[in-house]
Amino acid sequence: MRLTSSASQQGVDWDGLLMLVLSTLFILTTLGLSWLWLIFKTYRTAQQAPTPSQIQRPLIVFGKQLRHNQIDNDYRARLQRVLALQTDQPIFVLGGITAPNSVSEAKAGETFLRQHQPDLKPQLILEEASRNTLENLKQARLFLTRQDNPLQVALLSNRYHLYRCQALAQGLGFDVTLVAAEDRFDGHWTNCYKIFMEAFFSHWYHTGARVSRWLNNKRMLAKIH
Repeated sequence: MRLTSSASQQGVDWDGLLMLVLSTLFILTTLGLSWLWLIFKTYRTAQQAPTPSQIQRPLIVFGKQLRHNQIDNDYRARLQRVLALQTDQPIFVLGGITAPNSVSEAKAGETFLRQHQPDLKPQLILEEASRNTLENLKQARLFLTRQDNPLQVALLSNRYHLYRCQALAQGLGFDVTLVAAEDRFDGHWTNCYKIFMEAFFSHWYHTGARVSRWLNNKRMLAKIH
């Protein structure tokens, strides 16, 4: 099932850019401590996230930018974890088309899953319009609310990505459990770099959320809620 069709998203998000500037200024003002705190939380989640063998909630699988229309190792790890899970719940595979690719992240994920486990087809729900984690989650929320289903979901992604996924989902009103793609966190420098970047993106999000609530700006609030 397709939740959405591919759609173009154009234009500059000036609110987002402003929040990026404010977030960076706040990091500098705190001498990096506010970022360091989120690095710790992102790393702790990466270390502690579970790898259950079965779940009883709808599963949200986050896509990842393709390389020449092909999945990379991180995305493959997410999809292989799906195959290892025992679940009869809906499986949302999220992610639109990102340049220079011509295939959506969701479609590439579906293709991989159906190649390895064809009987998953009835459970798969594709979200192909969004290009970022927040919009992915908004589309999944819209589907669940239209079906009168509770916003109780399991989030599946790489360990370095799970803290931000959890923060965004909780900000949208989801009750979440986490499912890590990898059996354990690999402390290779590339993963540590990803932890730092994820913490920076989380800092950007939290800054935007706090400023939007403080200003009570409906336009800005609509982007994060």
